[in-house]
Amino acid sequence: MIKKCSLLALFLTSILLTSCIQEEELDTNADIIEAYIPPQYLKTDPIITNNSIEFRVKSNIDLKNQAPIFIISPNATIDPVNGTLRDYSTTQTAVVTAQDKRWKKIYTISFNIDELSTSYSFNQAELTDKDRYYRFYSIGSNGDKIYDWASGNSGYVTVAGDKTPGEYPTTVDKGRDGGYAAKMQTVYTSSFAAATGNPIAAGNLFLGSFKTNIFNTLKSTKFGLPYSGELPKSVRTYYKYKAGKEVRDQDFKPIPGAVDTFDIYAIIFESQAKENYLYGDHDFKDPRNVAIARVSKADRLETSNWREINFPFKLVEGKKYDPSKEYVLAIVMSSSIDGAYFTGAIGSTLIVDKVELIYN
Repeated sequence: MIKKCSLLALFLTSILLTSCIQEEELDTNADIIEAYIPPQYLKTDPIITNNSIEFRVKSNIDLKNQAPIFIISPNATIDPVNGTLRDYSTTQTAVVTAQDKRWKKIYTISFNIDELSTSYSFNQAELTDKDRYYRFYSIGSNGDKIYDWASGNSGYVTVAGDKTPGEYPTTVDKGRDGGYAAKMQTVYTSSFAAATGNPIAAGNLFLGSFKTNIFNTLKSTKFGLPYSGELPKSVRTYYKYKAGKEVRDQDFKPIPGAVDTFDIYAIIFESQAKENYLYGDHDFKDPRNVAIARVSKADRLETSNWREINFPFKLVEGKKYDPSKEYVLAIVMSSSIDGAYFTGAIGSTLIVDKVELIYN
């Protein structure tokens, strides 16, 4: 009797274990998490978005014979396999397939040897991440798309629900000459995000990259791209702005008497081997900073017509600029000046048509 009961228990246990194994869900992640090439060729860390990888590289690299290595989601596979030698004089693609085999993601992979542009019009934009939101690009010397500008849109996806592209914090609007302009608007996130101290999302646009950091959102934004040449005299741009009615703090409580405003600034800072960017919490105090240009309080005016502003670069005290050295340039725009700290007025809207560096 004991023997029969033991066999029955063993049989039932094996069925239960088999059932649990069969019901275990397979991984559905299909992401490229990190990307590597020999560091001597890189100008800055690879720029990784939801569906693209961009290597900003020095001109001495052999683009026709490169074999990047990618760190991908656990249990996923990549085609072609890591280390495959390919011709990156034009954009290539790679397909990451999740463990469950149903979920796939196509990444475009590009190598960019162009120097950073000194003028951007925002006329070129495309829908991305399953047509959820817009991102801006320019065309490189080899015809590839270059994604110099990033925003927090890819982080907003997690709370956006069924929002249309025009309802995202950063989207498009009509430019001065009939093309596109960059539109940044401060929006409500969600009741869940508000409960965790993130009630609003200010529209932003910046040179650099964005990668969501759920533990510290200010570490999600990485400002700056490699820059070399003369020190610019100033930054010139054309904008429209309308402030929202009521400024609220990160607890979504009204701040009596507060009036929202926008921010546009540029920072040139010293280049370094790793973490060659500024985080969103830099507060203009990073010891690498060499020169800063920031629109003045007097120039942060509301206007429904296009208004030109031109604000100068000023050297940081004790710093000198050496045109022979390599630097990093960050240009940052936001519809709410304290948006990085989840403070602002819902409805604040900044529209920018063009940004350019002015030289002597």
